[in-house]
Amino acid sequence: MSFALMILENVLRMAEENGARAVKKIRVEVGELLMVNPDQLEFCFRAISKNTPAENADLEIETLKAKSLCQSCGSELESVHSRCSCGGWMEIRGGKEIVLRRIEMEVEDAQDRN
Repeated sequence: MSFALMILENVLRMAEENGARAVKKIRVEVGELLMVNPDQLEFCFRAISKNTPAENADLEIETLKAKSLCQSCGSELESVHSRCSCGGWMEIRGGKEIVLRRIEMEVEDAQDRN
């Protein structure tokens, strides 16, 4: 629920800053290491967005792969490993983030605001 709330708060803040009547589409990228179930995230978002400008928005959720970077040889892998084939230690570089990538809004004309 906290991820859905974080997304909604940011979307509503941006909608208010831009004078949006409605939010039409939201695209979110979620790192796989957060272990977020996209269906649960959408369910929670739908529940808390009722009676807001984002209530009927299409929510697109993309899962981002985890990435590891070898501290010795610089190899990058699209998975999580503790050791590289060269023997070096791997640093996790991706898969733990949530990125609000895109918001499409229906915005009032400047003339409508006066």
